[in-house]
Amino acid sequence: MSIFKNLLTRLIVVALLAALPAWAQQPPAATPQQLKLGLAGQSMIASIPRFAKEMGLFDKRGIDVQFVSLDSANASATALIAGSIDYAFSGPVELIMARARGRDVVAIVNDYGGLGGSLVLAKSVADKLGVAASAPLAERIKALKGLTLASPSATSAYTVSFKAAAAAAGVDLKFTYMAIPAMPAALDSGAVQGFVASAPFWALPVVAGTGVLWVSGPKGELPAAMMPRSTSVLLTLRDTIKARPEQVKALAAVFADFIDAIDKRPADVKAAVVKLFPSIDARTMDLLFESESQAWKAKPLNGADIAHEIAYVKQSGVALPQLDGADPASFVWP
Repeated sequence: MSIFKNLLTRLIVVALLAALPAWAQQPPAATPQQLKLGLAGQSMIASIPRFAKEMGLFDKRGIDVQFVSLDSANASATALIAGSIDYAFSGPVELIMARARGRDVVAIVNDYGGLGGSLVLAKSVADKLGVAASAPLAERIKALKGLTLASPSATSAYTVSFKAAAAAAGVDLKFTYMAIPAMPAALDSGAVQGFVASAPFWALPVVAGTGVLWVSGPKGELPAAMMPRSTSVLLTLRDTIKARPEQVKALAAVFADFIDAIDKRPADVKAAVVKLFPSIDARTMDLLFESESQAWKAKPLNGADIAHEIAYVKQSGVALPQLDGADPASFVWP
């Protein structure tokens, strides 16, 4: 009888393993695999790999990761191409521009779906607009006419997306550009009436009661055609994929584990965030988690997503004749 039970147990285990994606079945390596991974800044979006490390997810997959902090998504992609790091968290725009320059860069993981920036208005300004923050999107966008809004740069996805939404609503938006960490102070001083920023910065005036969340990027409040499919992707060179296929699978599994933890162990995820952002109080954490966790559960990119991203970049006025005829599916792994 015991022999039959043992056989039945083994058959069940084999069946369960067979149902998992191939990369999720990878056991931890006997000796930790060392690698350098570039991060694009210190924002919450850029810190997703740090959350995963804090939760022990890299160790679980047998990876000894060394993070290299860089100033931007462009700097991270540049370091990857230069060979100073093995993998880079960057943006889909950087992926597309690298491919346009003939660099065989590939996206392994999509770790932040959609647009990472949310538009916050000063409460004193929002109260005078005569439009509620719950009004239809077109009404909220039209109400921004004449306001000075801060964004990271003219080519930022945040700027491109909101300008496209404004054009669809028949208005022009006035942007000024500054570093994201400086935006809440600029709002408080009245230097700008609103700003578009990533977490945790957009939440600070909202929790303080001096700001109003006007449009949420992570919640997908802008039309899909006006937003990127991703804000943050894990990039590497195709030669690295060929040379280290098991390492690439293990890295993909790390972020699959993180997505799984968002639903099954949200308290652990929140604890990792607070550990790395100790100034965030419980109320702010709950607000951020409600919004950001939706974007953290990003689906893998496919060829159709890359085709959308190429069209999105062209929407900003960048010509990409080098990519005419390119196979978008070749931009992503596997």
